[in-house]
Amino acid sequence: MLCFVHGLCGQSAQTANAQAEFRVISLNDLTSLFYDSNGKKEVLRIGIGTFTRLYPAPRNRKVELYTEQPNPDLTKPPIKAPLAIATLPEGEGPFLIILYENIEDSGLKFKTLVIDHSLSAHPPDNYRVYNFSKRKLAVNLADQSMLLNRGQSETVPYPDTRKAWLKVAADQEDDGWLLVTSSPHVVGNNSRTTIFLVDLPVTERDPDPKGIAVRRMKERITTDELGVQHLQ
Repeated sequence: MLCFVHGLCGQSAQTANAQAEFRVISLNDLTSLFYDSNGKKEVLRIGIGTFTRLYPAPRNRKVELYTEQPNPDLTKPPIKAPLAIATLPEGEGPFLIILYENIEDSGLKFKTLVIDHSLSAHPPDNYRVYNFSKRKLAVNLADQSMLLNRGQSETVPYPDTRKAWLKVAADQEDDGWLLVTSSPHVVGNNSRTTIFLVDLPVTERDPDPKGIAVRRMKERITTDELGVQHLQ
């Protein structure tokens, strides 16, 4: 009995001391960033609309993301240009850091939202939908309706059908609600799907775009011989 209790205590201590991990997704056009973890510079390779691999978090769980600019003094290292700061909460994780444009123009270029990216927080066979539009969105996915303010999310189970229909209407305030996207999505097996709804970028031809871009990430889930599920 003593050995059993000692084993549990040892396992709890290992969990408490385990280094947290995180991955990043950018809702803007970025290619690579840096952060420092326990005295070592780490490089994050970022593709727009895709998750990075998992990275080890600093021991204090504060992730400071930056780019580098040439130093006028060539004998000195490059100058760090801070872009975003995210602090990981307590817990095993892994965590997802979402980078999105700081429209308030107050210091850092990007705001961050940190979410629990574990299978317990976002189970298999479920969608998780995020609104990163500047507008309130009415969303219907797999025949379930939701109303999302900026930064809010909802989880929706996969339907029993082969396809799930996604419909999004944006609140245009004085002009009422406008249907901005409607599209089918294939339902997969042994997976989970994250959907980000973002405003279309401003262009010279369309200085006031009304549409919504749908960024959809599907992650495959495998089960090992012990019945434990893992993200691929």
